[in-house]
Amino acid sequence: MIAARRAPWPRRCLGGGLIAVVLLLSGCVYLRLLEFKRQLEAFDRYFTIEAKDGLHLGCVKPILLSEDFRWLGFTPATTQRRGQSEQWHVRWVKQLPPGVVDPVVRDLEIDLIFTEDKLTRLLIPERYFALVPKTSLVGLLRGFGTAKVDKENRRAIASYAPTGDNATEGRVLATGMVALLGPPSRQWTNGPRTMMAYRYLPTPPGARNGMFDITFTFDTASGQLVLLQGLSPVGQISFNFDPPPLVAGAPPAPTPKD
Repeated sequence: MIAARRAPWPRRCLGGGLIAVVLLLSGCVYLRLLEFKRQLEAFDRYFTIEAKDGLHLGCVKPILLSEDFRWLGFTPATTQRRGQSEQWHVRWVKQLPPGVVDPVVRDLEIDLIFTEDKLTRLLIPERYFALVPKTSLVGLLRGFGTAKVDKENRRAIASYAPTGDNATEGRVLATGMVALLGPPSRQWTNGPRTMMAYRYLPTPPGARNGMFDITFTFDTASGQLVLLQGLSPVGQISFNFDPPPLVAGAPPAPTPKD
């Protein structure tokens, strides 16, 4: 029997040290994300919203670092210095199904501003809210504050139910989603539900952030969004919607296509 060769002691120490650093880094990232989640739960205390010319989310007590976003899979396509701050422009390129051509560029784009390496502002362009209400996105952010997190499986489940004056305004319809994001990468129907899946690849190509998959599930009869599922390189997130009754005259859901 031939004994397995053991790596030299210095090499074993170096390897063990690198593993420890990676685990420690991941742990620190998780703790900061958990604290950020707690801030979202007390949204009005820790965040400000400006709804003019897009949606601007301001962090009152910044906690997330630029390295946290790189770990999450965000790689800036471009960066720009603004005094003591650095602005990231992050972009994902939408993947169309074979044989489908969309004359409109519908890539996902956001801007992140870091001051002293901490996230202080998130900027989302106005065009994303032409058909999807800003209250819906703000509701998603608030909902994530009470999400159930499964660290072991890297999964989070949250809920969002528009209430009061937002009950009608906050609904998201399949027709609006298609008008906003264009034809999905894939679409299918399963009983009373219609699913639209979108895939986005990173810019620049081959960046660490990898691809993102987003699947919207709609009630086929009313066309209202009931579930949003996102899959990223580091985990999954699901948002359950409790849609309000569809108002009279609202457009029907699009005809599903395989």
